[in-house]
Amino acid sequence: MIKTAKLAIKCILVTAPLWLFPIYCSTHLLEMAGEDYVAPLWNKNFTNTKQTKYYSTLIIGDSTANAAYIPEVLSDSTVNLALAGSSTIEGYYTLEDYLKYNKAPNDVFVSYMDYHLEEDDFTWDVCNWIHKFTKEQNKEIYEMIQKYGDKSVEELTTDDYYREAFMYSIYSPTVYSYSAFKSLGSMRDETNKNMYADATVRFGRYNSITNEEYDPEDITGYSDFIVGALQEEYYYKILDLCKDKNINVHLIKLPLSIDSGFVDDYEEEIQDYYDNLLEDYDNADFYWFHTTYEHEFFANHYHMNNHGAFRFSRELKEVYPEVFEEDDVDSPERMLAFDTDIVGENYMGEISKWIADKPYTLVFIDSTGQLNDLYYPYVGYNGHDVVWLDLGNADSKYALWYLSGTDEAMPPNVTIAEGDNSITIVYGGQSEELAACTEYGMSFAVLDNVNETIVCTRQCLFTDRGFREVQ
Repeated sequence: MIKTAKLAIKCILVTAPLWLFPIYCSTHLLEMAGEDYVAPLWNKNFTNTKQTKYYSTLIIGDSTANAAYIPEVLSDSTVNLALAGSSTIEGYYTLEDYLKYNKAPNDVFVSYMDYHLEEDDFTWDVCNWIHKFTKEQNKEIYEMIQKYGDKSVEELTTDDYYREAFMYSIYSPTVYSYSAFKSLGSMRDETNKNMYADATVRFGRYNSITNEEYDPEDITGYSDFIVGALQEEYYYKILDLCKDKNINVHLIKLPLSIDSGFVDDYEEEIQDYYDNLLEDYDNADFYWFHTTYEHEFFANHYHMNNHGAFRFSRELKEVYPEVFEEDDVDSPERMLAFDTDIVGENYMGEISKWIADKPYTLVFIDSTGQLNDLYYPYVGYNGHDVVWLDLGNADSKYALWYLSGTDEAMPPNVTIAEGDNSITIVYGGQSEELAACTEYGMSFAVLDNVNETIVCTRQCLFTDRGFREVQ
């Protein structure tokens, strides 16, 4: 008996790495993940969890969709579930997963760039690494590729499909050991957690979060619109699922940059295709943003930067006012997303747009001596202008102004104290020093009046182009 017990203990110790490793991987995927896997992991976790909040609008699509749709601009109940590199295949299973755990939304917006509709390629490896696809879904994908794919299963996925899918499912060391090794002693843990948290704050948006501007080298021509049979079948699966759940579907072709040129019958082919695709779906429509955006609204040829996404999201609300009509909810979570957008903004005029009709207050130290004459003509928006801020101090060293996004008075619980070269702002237990601008311009602080926080302190000089770049 003792010998048997000792043998059993030895067997457990010898085999421990084999069963401890999968346990470790299953609980540390985020720490192990490469940079391109973090947002898909967030997406998988979100769609496979019952949300405490009801989302009336979902976004499905590829990286161009993830970059273009800003949930917090659209409404307080929009989430962006688009995935970089994905096709209608991932889009369908993302929606299917979400609906298993959550109440059906009222509307789903779907956007894919042409090349993701023409080619059969999709992110099989990534999705299986993060355990997005179930055994049943992998089986269905295999059968769909065999039936409709222009490429073989081996070309699109792996040489041994079911074996590899099984290895992913058990967190096999042959698949995960490299990632586990790379994560040891690296900064992946902290970096990935920050990226994951940012995707949470931004309601799923993570792609092209930048204000870098695209510099084209040539004209890009669009001559043929082709949708592969496999992608089309998953298009139909998305439409059928939404029809079954009484969800309105909006297939949106996103704006392109002005270096795009349409050749031959391209436009007619697109319209004819979507007319035929949606013929039996009264709950669906197709809308093409024919407007081309200037290069300054793109990070590269296909992906909008923050300025482009901000513009597109506001224009989308105008096209679909019935979808986004309830836009007066300023929840703490939505305001936090706006805060994150504002912190990354580099143009003063855009900041004026971000705060317009939202519960924000800007506090200014004026170093021009005429801010009331300069602000609105150069960067004012929607009628909101600066108001003199009277601290009740006749010996005040500074010319102070404020601007309310909702034309309200200064929040009563904000206190401002003057120093030698700055003012100190205290709000909601937070204290920030705002230094006076030493050149011709203005310093300002952005206050979030829902969360009662000081979002950021910045400066903007007045140049021959007016107030423009924020420092």
